[in-house]
Amino acid sequence: MTRILPILLLALALTAGVPALGAGPAAAAGVGVGAFGGTCLPVVQEDTKSGILYGVRLPVTVAPMLRLEPCWAGWRPGDVEETFGGESYTRDGGEISTFGLNAMLATGGPLRLYPFAGIGSYKLTREAADERSEIGYDAGLGLGLSPLPGLEADLRAEFVMIPLDETSRKFVNVTLGASYHFLSLP
Repeated sequence: MTRILPILLLALALTAGVPALGAGPAAAAGVGVGAFGGTCLPVVQEDTKSGILYGVRLPVTVAPMLRLEPCWAGWRPGDVEETFGGESYTRDGGEISTFGLNAMLATGGPLRLYPFAGIGSYKLTREAADERSEIGYDAGLGLGLSPLPGLEADLRAEFVMIPLDETSRKFVNVTLGASYHFLSLP
């Protein structure tokens, strides 16, 4: 969190001097808050099943087509039933928490499709394993709907990769979220 706060403050400072770059109902700069939830689907991993994820986002519109989004998310991949030596046991799917920053090309309008990419610090915990903190990456597509000024709903699909030594943890996440933009700067 201490790393993201200076980035958010810098983004806010930069938005104060950005003039409106075109006509339209959307402001050139602004700040919002949002929440999301969804599912995480492991890719090429037999030691976890699909699970849930949830989190918060702070969308900061820096320019009419550029949005930075500090975010926090908690994940809970599903447990797996395994048989070893004739004995059945449950393997903990673990937990993942992340603080990250996404950048997206976000156009205005009531309906929009936007690409995004980001970087984050991922903390992986699991029973009978050492806790790890690693830098990971994500990229995906979002579909946004803005039925009222300042209010947004979005559906996103993203691919996440967390490099580990000689391998990596990979997930496809699908989320549904809502945000409210409470500060618009001209």
